[in-house]
Amino acid sequence: MNFDLLKAEWEARDQRLEQAVRMNTQMLRLSLLEQHRREIAKWSWVDKYEIIAGTPVFIYLIWFLAHHIGIWQFALPAYALLAWTIAMPILNHKLRHALQDMDFGQSIVTVQKQLAEHKARRLNLLKWAFLLGQIVWFIPFILVLFKGLFGVNLYLKTENFIGPSLIGGVLFIPLAIGISKLLSGRLKHSARFQAFTDMLAGKDIIQTRQFLSKIAQFEEMPDETSASDRHQDS
Repeated sequence: MNFDLLKAEWEARDQRLEQAVRMNTQMLRLSLLEQHRREIAKWSWVDKYEIIAGTPVFIYLIWFLAHHIGIWQFALPAYALLAWTIAMPILNHKLRHALQDMDFGQSIVTVQKQLAEHKARRLNLLKWAFLLGQIVWFIPFILVLFKGLFGVNLYLKTENFIGPSLIGGVLFIPLAIGISKLLSGRLKHSARFQAFTDMLAGKDIIQTRQFLSKIAQFEEMPDETSASDRHQDS
């Protein structure tokens, strides 16, 4: 048996295997990069919407507070709306900025982990923006709008409506989460509504965290293997 020929054959196979691995890695990296571009495109409309809708609301709230800052019944909901108007664009900008700054020169596992972590943060933000937003933008907004534009004090006109509505808005949060958990997975005929209920139920977030857990286990495997090798050598 010619060991030199056998060695050359195995070296050639190793080179072909390495080339295949590099090619597959490059294809996966390009796939992740395309996913990254789609994620950024999805967020582009958010920035436009926040500028178009948020700017006049911000100006109106500043004007409203300048005229009613001494009346706490109206200043308090106006401050809540103003805090929301400022905080949400900042949070969205941070998420998008972190997504844009991702380094795709890192290992595939690291890139997948960062994309999954970003998805979990984005889903969590959307979930609580919807659940808390219906409290902030229902009664407080109506109070500030009618007082500022029409001079109408809805506290006097609807004294038996505001309190129960706020309580109903708070109770809506666990109710919406519970109903979403019941409907999650049962609305396959409506993909968009299915995705919405999955988001509220936290199903997407749970799946993302499970994926992160698998990645963490994968990252630990080389350490465990090297530890067992050292143990055998000893």
